[in-house]
Amino acid sequence: MEIRKITEDELDYVSAICLDPSIGSRQRKAMQDAMTARIQWLRRMMKKGLQILVALEKPRQEKVHYKWAGDMNHADLAVRGKVPKGLLEFVPIELAPEPVKGKNLLFIDCIWVLPPFWHTGVAKGLMESFLCQAKEYGGASVLTYEGDKWFGTSFDYMPASFFKKFGFRDADRDGSRVLLFLDLGAGKKPRLIHPKARNFGGKNEVVIDALCNSQCPWSGWMVDQIKRNAKRYPRTSVNVVNSDDRKVVEEFGLSRGVYVNKKPAVKRMAPWKEIEKAIEESRKNSWEA
Repeated sequence: MEIRKITEDELDYVSAICLDPSIGSRQRKAMQDAMTARIQWLRRMMKKGLQILVALEKPRQEKVHYKWAGDMNHADLAVRGKVPKGLLEFVPIELAPEPVKGKNLLFIDCIWVLPPFWHTGVAKGLMESFLCQAKEYGGASVLTYEGDKWFGTSFDYMPASFFKKFGFRDADRDGSRVLLFLDLGAGKKPRLIHPKARNFGGKNEVVIDALCNSQCPWSGWMVDQIKRNAKRYPRTSVNVVNSDDRKVVEEFGLSRGVYVNKKPAVKRMAPWKEIEKAIEESRKNSWEA
């Protein structure tokens, strides 16, 4: 397995990993525009210091089992003559697209390994390669979660336990959100920017603020779910808030998530069922007030 930093000309590796074969047609359609926006965002951010490590291997003439997609040919996953197995994306923490603040640290935006290559050392290899660079920078940080599942599926969402194996420790918390820190000379811990409720003057109505950004195309899927399903609720409106601008992240204390009637309801990307529950609770409280 080869792990290396990719260039702007090799972002098709990223597309192949983000929109992998396990994604259904409806999801893929909803995420296409978001993926295009992600590539554009990556190009801009790479000029400012964002880097992407990709794990690659030579295609093999054998079958692999792909969770949620079934069996497929290993060689069919190839891009540019190599099979991308996973990626790790990071930026200087001052540019982080998440609600965090700190200095002299690298911040992990995302680490993702394609399902056929889970539990084969890919994530470990990506982390070890990343930490070599973090040592030169002063340390590392990552926003993780405890007890949360990715879009209601069976696997943990950026689990804190994984990163703690590499020496990361708690720096700040907000419910299930856990900001971790690995001190390699930086000294000062990073901190979370916590979301805050704001005044809501409406009555007998529901206003949803759906925060999304270009860092992850799954934002597009979350927004698509909200727009489609919110139509079933009378007197309900949806505002899509793009958080590519750090000022928006700092204002809301979220980069991806949902406010309902100006109160933080879901502090990460979530399936519609979870968002619906927050909407119903808000409607009940508004009607009883």
